Parts: sequence; structure tokens; C-alpha cells
Amino acid sequence: MSGPWVPEIAVDAALARALITAQFPAFAEASVAPFGSGWDNAAFLVDGRIVFRFPQRAVAAPLIEREIALLPLIAPHLPLPVPNPQYAGAASARFPWRFAGYERLAGVTSCTRVLPESALAALADALARFLRALHDLDASPLLARGLLGDTIAKISPERLGIDEPPLEDAPRVVHGDLYARHLLIDDDDRLCGVIDWGDLHYASPAVDLAAVYLLLPPALHARFFAIYGEVAPRVLRFARLRARHHAQYTLDYARRIGDIRLARAVERGLAFTAASE
Repeated sequence: MSGPWVPEIAVDAALARALITAQFPAFAEASVAPFGSGWDNAAFLVDGRIVFRFPQRAVAAPLIEREIALLPLIAPHLPLPVPNPQYAGAASARFPWRFAGYERLAGVTSCTRVLPESALAALADALARFLRALHDLDASPLLARGLLGDTIAKISPERLGIDEPPLEDAPRVVHGDLYARHLLIDDDDRLCGVIDWGDLHYASPAVDLAAVYLLLPPALHARFFAIYGEVAPRVLRFARLRARHHAQYTLDYARRIGDIRLARAVERGLAFTAASE
């Protein structure tokens, strides 16, 4: 299989154990079990309670460093749990990149379930409160610690396939990759956490507002924005275009790796987005 998600260094449980115990000997006797993998990272559950994430490609290494540097500053100010790295592994002769560990968050990724309408309504409320808090954060201390702008032009007109000037709305602290795989839900289908912050940056909130179109049917958009607040129409249009673009390449990824549940969630998101146009 080929694709941008193919590891340059594949991290398995044996390598993860060696790297973790070399720097954190308190885990020498702990269990180490695979916990998931994505485009950039492999995750392992250590001692049944700590999630260690390892970049598997050079391009992902700065993303882990960003989480280590910035998430401790963000986590206390958000209304939902997010990873807060407690263990920061250094690069070594055996592994060229940093890695990080944090307390496992409760819940499962929302792409593993088909949420009923009642749960989607509750999701609209919780997501709106979360994004309002995130986008209202004071960026100054984060910028001082290395928070960057949109270095890969996630919502550039060229990427979105439109011929018009870029957005120039006030930048905010944004998650940068908010979709079903990065939201956690509990046993009652309630939003209970947000993970994978490697794309955290300072840019238009349209990047995150794409999640409104990916996760919620049009009938719930007014409910979301009643809590989040008013947004300029052009920002919303870029958010919708971002949603469609993100869903298209994520669907291709899900199909290529055979992740049926992720593909189902993305297909649903594409349908929501199309119904919003």
C-alpha cells in the first residue's frame, strides 16, 4: 500500500516498550498494548492508563513537539478534557523524534458509532461551547511558546478550488483537524473529550467550523450558532468548502486502509455538507 500515511519508521509494541522504558524506567514492568494509529502517529496504552504517541513520519515530528509545548497551556481553559502530556520523550539514537505520553481520556471516537438525532442535538451544544472557549483563548502566551499560523494553507482558495481572495478574518487559536475521529463520546453518546492536537495553530476559525458541516445536519446549525455566536457568511462558506475537501481525502484514506466505520462517518459528513449547500 502506498500513500502519505505510510510510516517511514513503523513503531510496534516492542519498539514502543524499549523507547518508553529507556527514558521512563517506572514503566519497566508495565503492559504496552497497541491503542490505534492514524496518518502520522502510532499510539500505545501503557499500564492500562497512559497513552504514548509516536510519530511515524518526519513530517509528524513537529506536531508532537507542538502538543508537548502547548497543550499544558490550553488544557486548563477548555470545557472538555484534552490530552495534557506528562511524559515527553527525547529523540535518541534508536528513534529520531520526540514522543509523548498522557493520561488516557475516557470515551471512544465518535466515528465508531452512528449517533441518533437526540445525541446530535446534544453534540451541537457541547461542540459550540467547546469551540467558543477555544477560539476565545488569549493567543499571546501560545505564540510566545511557538504557536504558528496556517503553514500548510488548510483553507487557501487554491486548496479549496476557488478563484477568490483568501479569508482575512481575525485569527484564533484553532484545533486544526476537527472531525469524527478526534472527538470522544461517552456511553451516553455525549461529547467527552477532544484529541489529536498536532495541527493546533493560529488562523481563521473557519478551519474548525468545518466540523459543524461534517458532524451536524443542517437542521442543527442554528442551534450550534445560537451558542457559538454569529459568524460572517464568507467565513461559513470557507468552512463548508473546507469540510467538503477534508471529507473527500479522509474518505479516500478510510477506504484504502479498510476502516469501515470511519468511512461511514465521513460519508455521513459529506451528506450533511452537501445538504448545507
